[in-house]
Amino acid sequence: MQTTGPISVAAYMRQCLTNPESGYYINKDPFGTEGDFITSPEISQMFGEVVAIWCITEWIAQRRPQRIRLIELGPGRGTLMRDMLKAFQSFAQFKNIIVDICLVEASPTLRTTQHGTLCDSAMTETEDGFSSVTRYGIPIKWYVNLKEVPTDIISFIIAHEFFDALPIHQFEHTQNGWREIMIDYSVPQVKTALSLPGQTRSFDEDPKFHLTVLPYYTPSSKIGPESSSRYINLPVKSKIEISPESWDVAKELALRISEQRTPEAPTGSGAALVIDYGPAETIPVDTLRAIKGHHFVSPFEEPGTADLSADVDFTALKLVAEQEGNVAVHGAVEQSDWLHALGIGARATVLASQQTTPEGKDRIAKEYHRLVERSGGAMGKIYKVMAFTPRGTPTPVGFGGGVIDQGDDDVE
Repeated sequence: MQTTGPISVAAYMRQCLTNPESGYYINKDPFGTEGDFITSPEISQMFGEVVAIWCITEWIAQRRPQRIRLIELGPGRGTLMRDMLKAFQSFAQFKNIIVDICLVEASPTLRTTQHGTLCDSAMTETEDGFSSVTRYGIPIKWYVNLKEVPTDIISFIIAHEFFDALPIHQFEHTQNGWREIMIDYSVPQVKTALSLPGQTRSFDEDPKFHLTVLPYYTPSSKIGPESSSRYINLPVKSKIEISPESWDVAKELALRISEQRTPEAPTGSGAALVIDYGPAETIPVDTLRAIKGHHFVSPFEEPGTADLSADVDFTALKLVAEQEGNVAVHGAVEQSDWLHALGIGARATVLASQQTTPEGKDRIAKEYHRLVERSGGAMGKIYKVMAFTPRGTPTPVGFGGGVIDQGDDDVE
C-alpha cells in the first residue's frame, strides 16, 4: 500500500484467503469444532442426505439422463460429498450413472483432507489437476477453477458456502457519484517513554487497516454500481456490495446447464444448487465479517488468520444467470423451508427412533433444530437455497414444485 495506495476490499479478501504463501484457506483446515467455524454438513449427516435426495428428484424430473457428473464448488472437508455418496447407495439406478466427481478446490490443505474423507486409493497428479477413486469406485478429480472442469457430461453442481467467500467490492453513493470504499492503513506514531536516565523506550505498533471512501472515481464503478439499474436510483449516502467474481461463476453455471443437451432435453439438462447466507432480495450492505475460533473478530486484525466472508447477493446471481443462459432460477428460499420440503423432519424422526439412549435421541433432535431453527440469526432463516435448472423443466422440489415431507411433529 505504501507504493500503490489503498486497495479494494476484493483485493484484500483475495490476499487474506488465497495468498499462495499465507492465505487462510491455503494452509489451514478451518472447519469443525477444532477449527474456526462449523457448517451444515458438519452438523449432521441429514444435510448431505437431503442434498442427495434433491439431486435424485431433479434427475427424475429431467427424464433420467444416463450419464452424469457431480461437481462441488468449495467442498470443505469433503463431508457433504461423503454423505451424498453414502445416500446414493440406496438408489441403484442413480448411483450407477455417476461417471465421475469433480471437486473445485484452491487449497492444497483442504484437497488433501477431502481425499482422506472420500478415498482409500492414492491421489495422483495429472496434467489438469489431481485424481483418485472414491470408496464407492467412482473416479474423482480436483480442479482449481470451475472453468477447467470438462463440459462433456451432464452435470449436477453443488455450491454450499462457496459464494460467501468470493471477493466483494464496496461502494458509497456520494454527491459526486459512486465512489469505491477501499482499504488503507495508517502507521501509528512511535511513542517513547523514559526508562533510565538518558534513555528512552519505544512502543512500536503494527499498521492499522481501515476502510476509506476514495474521493475519486475507480474503474470498478463501471462493472459495479454503474452497470445495473438496481443501483442507479439509490439515494445519496447509499452503500452497496457487489461481487463480480460471483457473477462470473453464476454465468458459468447457467451456460453449462444451457449447453448440456440430450435427445430427451434438447434445450439443456443438469442443475445447480446454491446454499449460502445472505438476503433473498435486498442488496448486501456492510456485511464483510471475520470469524476466528467460532467468534466474530475484526476483519482487519491479523490478516490471513481468520475466515473472511460476506453476504451473498442472491438477486444478482439470479439476474446474471437468467441473462446469460437458457435457465430458470428458483428461489432464494429459506433453508428451513427447503429442508422440510425435502423431508428432513421425517428423516430426523427415523434417526431418533434408531437411537438406543436418551443422549442419542437428544443429539439427533439438537442437530435437526440447529439446521432448521428460524429465530434470531439461526441457520434455518439466514441461509438461503437457490437452484438453476433448464428453462421449461418442472419446478424443482423445495421451490414449489412438490413436497416430499413436511412432517416434523415427532422430532423433539
